Amino acid sequence: MGRLRNLFHPIMVFIGVQVAWIVLMAVWINWYLENNLAIKEFAQRIRPDLFTVEIQWLILFEGCFLMLLILAGVYVIFVYWNKQNRLNQMQSNFVASVSHELKSPLASIQLYLETMKYQDVSNEEGKDFVETMLSDTQRLSGLIDNILQSSKADPTSMAMQFQPVNLGEFIADVVKGHKRQFEEKQCSLDLKLGSSPTLNLDKRALRMVFNNLISNALRYSPEGSSLIINLQKIGKYWEVNFQDQGIGFDKKDMKKIFRKFYRVQNKDTQNIEGAGLGLFISSEIVKNHKGRLKVASPGRGKGSIFSVLLPAVSASKEVEA
Repeated sequence: MGRLRNLFHPIMVFIGVQVAWIVLMAVWINWYLENNLAIKEFAQRIRPDLFTVEIQWLILFEGCFLMLLILAGVYVIFVYWNKQNRLNQMQSNFVASVSHELKSPLASIQLYLETMKYQDVSNEEGKDFVETMLSDTQRLSGLIDNILQSSKADPTSMAMQFQPVNLGEFIADVVKGHKRQFEEKQCSLDLKLGSSPTLNLDKRALRMVFNNLISNALRYSPEGSSLIINLQKIGKYWEVNFQDQGIGFDKKDMKKIFRKFYRVQNKDTQNIEGAGLGLFISSEIVKNHKGRLKVASPGRGKGSIFSVLLPAVSASKEVEA
């Protein structure tokens, strides 16, 4: 049964169609050439004007053209099937990943709540439990935000609520929310804010961007590594760089990294949770700020740098951080 299913796989069918039309073309042309004289004599007895040299070439051309048209149609169908198949696979992986990511923090919260309910815990332990549960709820909130944003028909039409924001202070505030993650991963943070501008930004949307980038940096970096967050002005943009010591990327992955549902698939990432939405959503949010999100990496195992570029034209003032 399995062999029969493989035999009718769309790729095998596509190959079979190619072989069939090539054989058919060869047989048809060969038959036409071999019987050309007999057909010509028969046609001349009926209507001599129907079998001129021009008409012979026209018949041959029409036959070839129709066969090529059929081939093109089959090829287009195959290409669209292949794209749909890849999308279905990515969506299946997304559902599996999201299910796991939703269950993990919920299970953690439930465990701590049950511990506090059925056992006597000290005030210090209680504070630690609360911190852990807050971290889990933040993780859940971020995932839900990503899912809701990605479900919109047109992510570029996200409603933005811009207001003056001190970028340096805002980054520092976002980083505070990841304190426990840094401690659990034993990762150090080097925050280089320097001169900090006030820009018109959507705080909630941009918080999603920075949360995604920081979480990814910690998630894909080994224990004891470091994360450098650097704010600087480059030409017409204020650039926020997130430089990690994580798994890095190949060039082929960097071209696809901001696609919806896309996740790097290799031995370094197979055991790492992720839904393939964070970078897609982050890229769309930055675009809505008239900016850019870009990535650079020397290669696998050599870390990466994600850069958020925000236009400096909206800066109203600068303050020393």
